[in-house]
Amino acid sequence: MVRKYERMSGRQSWNEEDMAKAVAAVVSGKMGYKLASRTYHIPRSTLQRRASKIRYQQPDEPKPLMGHYRRVFTDSQEKDLVGYIKSMEKYFMGVSRRDIRELAFQYAEDNHLNHPFDVNSRMAGEDWVRNFLKRNPELLDRSDHENILEPVNFDQFYHFMCQLS
Repeated sequence: MVRKYERMSGRQSWNEEDMAKAVAAVVSGKMGYKLASRTYHIPRSTLQRRASKIRYQQPDEPKPLMGHYRRVFTDSQEKDLVGYIKSMEKYFMGVSRRDIRELAFQYAEDNHLNHPFDVNSRMAGEDWVRNFLKRNPELLDRSDHENILEPVNFDQFYHFMCQLS
């Protein structure tokens, strides 16, 4: 058993604070890569990689996930989908899981997003809609959360239908 370990290599001898300062200096344009790497004692290639991640990162880019799964929609796009589904429910149009799957496929196609959805059936998968509803529990049927059923407001429905015609 080794009781006293002494590091022999000089790899990653810099700390994160110096890296953050160097990246900030490069991104703001105060220093170049070479000067910042010498000043803060950081490898130039590591500094270039970290600075390019910050410089060219999209602000609304989906967060990367571990494994081979990837997100289809960004957070704001999912909020748009949720808002549309809620507005459909507000106007007494019940939305089924199948409707959500079709809506997600159509939204991905309209926005030219790269998606793993089935092109033949023109719907998102069962797994996708299950995870979407887990991420957005407010879309689940109220009867799933509460065991009481609310009476239907026929006056409000009739008023809405009169406005449409």
